[in-house]
Amino acid sequence: MINQKIILLFLLAGVFGFFNFAFATTTPESMPTLTASSTLPQIFGLQTPSVPPIIAAVKEAKIKLASITLNHALSPVYKNVKNKKTGKTEKIISSYKLGDKDIALAILDPNTNQTILTVGRQNGKKMTFQDPAVDVSLVTFNGVNSKFKVNFPSNGQIVALKYLISPKESGSKTAIEQSLYEAVYVPYSQSFNDPTVLAYGSDYLNGVINKVAEVLKNIPSNSVPGKTITEAITPALIKSLVYAEHTDTGKVLNSTDIKSTIDQLNIVFALNEGDAYKYSVSTANARGIAQFIPSTYVSLTKRHADANLIPDFVAGMSDHENSIKAMYLLLDDYAGTVRVKAKLGFTEGRVFEYGAASYNGGTTRVAKAVNLFGDTWNEDRSGQENATKLAIANLKSKIKKTSDKKTKVSLQVQLAEENTKLANLQSGTLRNETVNYLKKIYKVIQYFNGQEA
Repeated sequence: MINQKIILLFLLAGVFGFFNFAFATTTPESMPTLTASSTLPQIFGLQTPSVPPIIAAVKEAKIKLASITLNHALSPVYKNVKNKKTGKTEKIISSYKLGDKDIALAILDPNTNQTILTVGRQNGKKMTFQDPAVDVSLVTFNGVNSKFKVNFPSNGQIVALKYLISPKESGSKTAIEQSLYEAVYVPYSQSFNDPTVLAYGSDYLNGVINKVAEVLKNIPSNSVPGKTITEAITPALIKSLVYAEHTDTGKVLNSTDIKSTIDQLNIVFALNEGDAYKYSVSTANARGIAQFIPSTYVSLTKRHADANLIPDFVAGMSDHENSIKAMYLLLDDYAGTVRVKAKLGFTEGRVFEYGAASYNGGTTRVAKAVNLFGDTWNEDRSGQENATKLAIANLKSKIKKTSDKKTKVSLQVQLAEENTKLANLQSGTLRNETVNYLKKIYKVIQYFNGQEA
């Protein structure tokens, strides 16, 4: 028994080890060239991770909510049908519609340090709580991440909720019933912003990425021959991409305080651990912590049949270790494709950037940008494109007005050169969305560089 306990403690210490972030330094004149060396996990001794009291309260609340059953109501939808025998019009049930459904909240009362469970009723984006023991109201609806206000108990804090997710809200009774499933989650709240909580969330993500890196450490890289995947793309860079994926581009680029966005993600990870972003689905059906779309994931599982990725898309994107492994493999694949397509300007030290840009904008455009522009492949060239368009318009106007043949030929040669320049700019320049996506990642990395300085 003693040996088993020591082994367990050793594993826990490894899972929650901190990263030693080692990014290249940057200069004010250019965006960072990411050439981080490999930084695998460090073991700090035989110790279990410290659980902050509020996280312990969250875990207890989730256990309590698990026993609550959420009810729902289905309303029949009728249609008029003419009876062929009687000739009379009759109403029959054509389908069903989901009506009210329950939602359960766990509220921590700071005055007694006790957790109160209450069940309310949800209809669409409205929620009501009739329980006289509490006074709580919905502030902002956002599914499992909805925001609430607790008026009573005083300074009460939502430490978990149980929500009935309903992907199909109309159709046959069977289809609606089979689509329903319960989720226990903790909505983000600034009230959880505490150094111990932030550290706990950061440690959680470090542990997941460390674990995946250990699995992949001997797998050959497609992007850098002779190196392993974790040597070509280090764990620290993967972590920066995870944070960037879940931060708003505009908010990050327009704010000098990126720490607040990083803190917000750490709170989500601390509160929900393996369920963090499990229910995050974009309009393009990008899902989970890695934000893959189904077609990308299915293609990846086929290319890497030996990687033991979870075959089912939803299940695969709901599992953090599987998602991080998929992210690693995809970035390396993308960077490897860029290496093949962009023989002229490819730089081994920038494979993470190539992969991340392809993650957002596709390998073809990234490879063209690398071939055409070399080290400045990731810059915004909208100004050059507009200037070239203006030059083309001016040349066309001059050609139209010129009667001298020699002058006209000279202008036509210039016009052909400008058209070629424009074609290269349009086909080989990263889209503005991708340029800003990279800037967001660079800013996250610069934040971690500053932490380690």
